[in-house]
Amino acid sequence: MLRGIRLALVGIALVAFAGPEARSQYYYPNGYGYGGYGFGGWGATPQGSFLRGMGAYAQGAGVYNYDTAVATSIDTDTAIRFNQYLWNSELEARRRWAALHSKRLNLSRDEYKARQKQIRENPSAGDITSGDALNAILNQFGDPKVLHDSSSLRMANAEIPASAIREIPFIDETDAITISLDQLTDAKSWPVPLQADAFKPEREAYQQAVDDALAEDKDGGSLKPETIARVRNAVGALFQKVEATIPKTVQPDHLQAMNYLKGLAGMSRMLEKPNVEAVIAELEKIDKTTVGHLLAFMHSYNLRFGTATTPKQKAVYQELYPILLGQRDKLIGKVGDEPEPAAPRPVDNPTAVFYGFDPLHLNPKPATAKP
Repeated sequence: MLRGIRLALVGIALVAFAGPEARSQYYYPNGYGYGGYGFGGWGATPQGSFLRGMGAYAQGAGVYNYDTAVATSIDTDTAIRFNQYLWNSELEARRRWAALHSKRLNLSRDEYKARQKQIRENPSAGDITSGDALNAILNQFGDPKVLHDSSSLRMANAEIPASAIREIPFIDETDAITISLDQLTDAKSWPVPLQADAFKPEREAYQQAVDDALAEDKDGGSLKPETIARVRNAVGALFQKVEATIPKTVQPDHLQAMNYLKGLAGMSRMLEKPNVEAVIAELEKIDKTTVGHLLAFMHSYNLRFGTATTPKQKAVYQELYPILLGQRDKLIGKVGDEPEPAAPRPVDNPTAVFYGFDPLHLNPKPATAKP
């Protein structure tokens, strides 16, 4: 299954998931997330209960050092850079998936493109049941050119029965994050203080943990808790080595190393599987919601449509597909051939959004795998 990232971004602070919703994630203090929207709960208005939405990143941990974040001026420009970086990573994840999937199907490049066009324009019942056709529409709504218009998802007001959403087999996405973590630790990317030979064992352990996560992601499905724990533990070991070998009085080496590791720690936290059960449980309180709320929920929690396996799930997908298609045509227009991904625009300092946080809030210490 093609995997990508849908994150609601940080404006000034990152907050925890306190009620509904989960590519993981972030929050603008005014309640709007990725693309200016964000998940606002299943209620009647997008603005309602906005604090309950932005959570897999910091599940249950509360507000993360708001004053410190403000003091370090994590502003809109920083969030935009981070947003662009994640989008670049998602495009790379799609490119890798397309190459792998076409190879598995033994299709030429042109045959694969024709197959994808069929899924977008004239999907079979099997394409809908597999989630491929629904995810194709989700991709189109996920383009920043669409989500940067804050009114786009609000206008996706077609109603969906809440009971239908409870039947959707959501899957969480981590491909773009593992790709990001791999790219961030290219041999030339490590800051000079961390390139010292003293850090070689920790650097290699970290890269191996990320390589294993990439390999696991390649096979589809969610990352195992122990795989995520290895990545986080490797970051934690780097934090501890910096504290032990680079005194805080050695500026700017200590600050440079710590800021870089904060970025790795923040990104590694985004690998954690979001806890969406409480969000979906709230659907018991209402009869209907909207396409906009569903899409915002999925974008903010890094979710995609999994394969429908039960008769009820298959029926829900057959009901949901024409609704999503109609909303896409209404807001975006009919989409033709998907363009070749452009060369990613370089993003300077993409993880600066994490620099204002105390390392303890990013849990850099070695952690144990959760069942």
